[in-house]
Amino acid sequence: MDKPRQAGLSLLEMMVALAIAAIGACLALPALGQAVERQRLRGQAMALMGCLEHARAEALRLNRPVYLCAANLKVNRELQGCLPPEGGSGQSWPEGVLVYADQGAANGYYDSGERLRLAMFDGDRVAVRADARQLALTAEGRLQASKAMHFYLNGRSQCLTLTVAANGRARLGEVGDACA
Repeated sequence: MDKPRQAGLSLLEMMVALAIAAIGACLALPALGQAVERQRLRGQAMALMGCLEHARAEALRLNRPVYLCAANLKVNRELQGCLPPEGGSGQSWPEGVLVYADQGAANGYYDSGERLRLAMFDGDRVAVRADARQLALTAEGRLQASKAMHFYLNGRSQCLTLTVAANGRARLGEVGDACA
């Protein structure tokens, strides 16, 4: 009588298959890390761009100036207002962006109850810098400063630029490796 044949893999075949899978995973891991970082940069840029578009729409709808500033958050992520300007060029926006419509005193400063939108950033993984810590959109939806403003989002190895034109429209650049 013939012995029945057993189907399956030998231990050696299984070890070779696992070794090949491990080598493939090691080769794919850096590309996966860059894809995650690229997606993180684009996500924060889209949150910022959404705030810019919302602010412009609100300025046109309310027919009065609307402001965006670098948000100042407490440890428990509760909003305190806007961060004051730093010395030098290039202002950090580490915690997020606050959109508000100045009411009452019309002093250009955030007061309680004026918030229209708040977007929080992951400052540990993506650094956000801009030309200033605050920008104002006029009732016509244009930048009050009459010149373009740039936001620079930097990850560990990749970066992205978001430009707000003088007409108040935002344009998102491409994610790249040439970070300045």
